[in-house]
Amino acid sequence: MALAWLSTRVMAVVSVGLTPWMLNDLDIYRSWSTGLSNGSFPVDDPTWQYPPGIAPLFLAAGSSPLDYRWGFTLAILAVDGLIMAALLWTHAHRPATSWRGPWLWALAGIVVGSIMVVRFDVVPTLFAVGVVLLAARPVLAGVSAGLGIMAKVWPALMLLVLPRRSLPRGVIAAAVATGLMLTGFALLTDGSLSFIANQQARGLQVESVGALPYLLASLTGGDVEFGLQYGSIQVLAPGTEAVGLAATVVGFGLLALLAAWRFRGRLEQVAPGDVALTVMLVSVATSRVYSPQFNVWLVGLASVALLDRATRLRTVAGLVVAVSLLTQVVYPWSATQLVTADTLTVLVQSARIAGLLAATGLALYLTLRAHRSPVETPGSAQGPEGDR
Repeated sequence: MALAWLSTRVMAVVSVGLTPWMLNDLDIYRSWSTGLSNGSFPVDDPTWQYPPGIAPLFLAAGSSPLDYRWGFTLAILAVDGLIMAALLWTHAHRPATSWRGPWLWALAGIVVGSIMVVRFDVVPTLFAVGVVLLAARPVLAGVSAGLGIMAKVWPALMLLVLPRRSLPRGVIAAAVATGLMLTGFALLTDGSLSFIANQQARGLQVESVGALPYLLASLTGGDVEFGLQYGSIQVLAPGTEAVGLAATVVGFGLLALLAAWRFRGRLEQVAPGDVALTVMLVSVATSRVYSPQFNVWLVGLASVALLDRATRLRTVAGLVVAVSLLTQVVYPWSATQLVTADTLTVLVQSARIAGLLAATGLALYLTLRAHRSPVETPGSAQGPEGDR
């Protein structure tokens, strides 16, 4: 397994050379690190859309004696290795766990591809996985969620994996951890909250679920306009604001449903990893964005779900793998051909979106009906305390 992990990461790093334009993000990170070293966040840069807690990673890569690219890559691989170690430790020390989870993460370098080592998405994934593995210890899980929130906001959703009685403690711990870190950044730096406005300004991006009808319309001869805004290609056609809003409303509605079921105790028999993967799929499927690096999150949470023998989402995890592989056909090889109505590219993108929606629907169905047929060892990946 160690050899598989190392081999696939080498493949991911080497394959970046086949698509050198993927290093553009690292050039942006390098430019940010200059201002960050002086305590200033890039307030005027609309591509800065991240919480301040990720800044130390950019600074660490810049302070390395190596070239920025290699300093960043080594930092990402170190975090990646921590995820691998956490999955292996859990498998070695807790009953009713499976090798499927560690093996999936070991192979993630080829499942997700080179985007894994040129973006920082393994960092929030580490903390999200930590929340699931620490679900039996809600305070520690909450702290892990708080750290994840400071890298990207979405790890806050992982708090829904906590059992109903433990959830308040986890939420309080996450709030305290996040609040302390935000206060520290606000006191010691300038513009640490500027990411909020830039996030709100994002439109309907071309790779998202909501953009697919526009791509199909363009393929069939429709006049659809696309443009580069806020560092990404967005659909500029009429109605995109309504589509984006509708997707957001659906997403909030489904997440609210899952939260209500958690508060009513109807998810107590569902493996924590299953809840985590379901929540993440709902979030991604209803987002105005579905960038290729999002698959890092999905594969990470699929790995922690498969770690538990009680999981019901093996087929869902398989769909996540298929979607991740399809993504590599479009990104980075033919992303621009989406907006030029290339038939093959749009069809692959359609299959990618269909797979994501199928995985999301199936995960919701299996998760929401789980209370009717409780598993033999609920929450086994949590550890012995998980059923208390």
